[in-house]
Amino acid sequence: MEAMKRSELLFNLISILVDFLMVMLSGIAAFYFRFRLEEVRPILYNLQIADYLRVLFLVSPLIILLLAAAGLYNLKGTRRLAHELYKIVLAISSGLLLVVILFFFNQTVFPSRLIILLSWALAIVLVSIGRVLLRIVQISALKRGVGLHKLVVIDLTDNPSATLVSEIKSRPELGYKIVGIVNYREGDADLIARLEDLRKSSGIDDMLQVNPAIPHDVNNRLLQFCRDYGIKFNFVPDLFETSKTAVDIETIAGVPIIVLKGTPLEGWGRVIKRFVDIVISFLGLVISSPIFLLTALAIRLESKGPVFFHQPRAAGLGSFECYKFRSMYYEMSEGTESGDKLREELEKQNARLGPFVKIRNDPRVTKVGKFIRRTKIDELPQFWHILRGQMSLVGPRVHMVKEVEKFQDNYKKIFIIKPGATGLTQITQAYNPELSFEEEIRLDTFYIENWSIWLDFYIIFKTILILLGQKPKVDY
Repeated sequence: MEAMKRSELLFNLISILVDFLMVMLSGIAAFYFRFRLEEVRPILYNLQIADYLRVLFLVSPLIILLLAAAGLYNLKGTRRLAHELYKIVLAISSGLLLVVILFFFNQTVFPSRLIILLSWALAIVLVSIGRVLLRIVQISALKRGVGLHKLVVIDLTDNPSATLVSEIKSRPELGYKIVGIVNYREGDADLIARLEDLRKSSGIDDMLQVNPAIPHDVNNRLLQFCRDYGIKFNFVPDLFETSKTAVDIETIAGVPIIVLKGTPLEGWGRVIKRFVDIVISFLGLVISSPIFLLTALAIRLESKGPVFFHQPRAAGLGSFECYKFRSMYYEMSEGTESGDKLREELEKQNARLGPFVKIRNDPRVTKVGKFIRRTKIDELPQFWHILRGQMSLVGPRVHMVKEVEKFQDNYKKIFIIKPGATGLTQITQAYNPELSFEEEIRLDTFYIENWSIWLDFYIIFKTILILLGQKPKVDY
């Protein structure tokens, strides 16, 4: 554990030095770049490089302190890159605000507003580049076994979380090395003794309890064990526990009340999300219009029937008529008498557990249909639903009404926001096609309760990578 801490401490010390150098470099580059713009904006001041460097040396440590306040120098070795870049923008922008305030009260301290703006932009870019390069080095070290956390997994014998365990084993960049999997059995009296033996023989830095079905009294014993030996305790929450992530504190008659909010997507968050939906869906319709035309021609040339397939889909407590490019032979499509009978037969070959039907090697799909499904072209009409406000660009997966009837009473929460053309569930299924129904519900619940515009952009970025043929891992 001490070696692990030294490794992470070393990377954080190096990151402080790299950040400082990048901030200095951005300031110096902005100074000289300003003179390149003299013809565009005349220079009305006489600022020598020596005087400028003195000011820069005073400002740079302030930026480092702001980066530290944003949590960028804690000892966690594997932060998500998207969150790290977001914090960099936030910290450096806060520094810009402080410099602007100082400039407002005393313009003689720093006479050039343009240099301030150039320094801000360059600092964000260069510090981010430095962080990406450090991340590459750190991931390389983790893959060689340097700095890995020794992790013990606690599970039930009759319900092993093989997917999560294999994911951790196959991705050392997550920062963990599994030193043991301890299965709890009902009435297990020697659970702590087995953990004690494992701690003495292999060492334990982190514990991950992966099964919400393990009794609370056992969790308390595990937590106490971790506290006794300075081990970090992690656990996979159940659906109720995930609801406690979005909390607020209010007072009623002077009494503090804890409020469990359904989602951060309230007020201005909802307005911002809708604005992004309108802009991107409108641009998507304009840019993809040639693809609409070519797809329509291909569908009509291969098989008879309408170009679009439509079907009621659930949205909130209601439904809407959802349009997609037709990918099946019309006479086999749902909604026709022969198509509905064929589907009933195919449902018996359901390739997925839960209320959703997934049919492998579906004979109803045309050749063009296979292509537009694989490339997601069949879902382009969803831009129209997004523009109209029936769907969102990012959100829970849109479901057929008759599917929803099977589980809506138990999982009403995933219907409190609009369904999405993409989402955590959709991008996770790109590399895990057999994603279970419970895991899908967990992902949708996580999205609803942890929404942010940055999470939306993260999902959109991952979706673009998938459309380009990659299958990126999901870090949420």
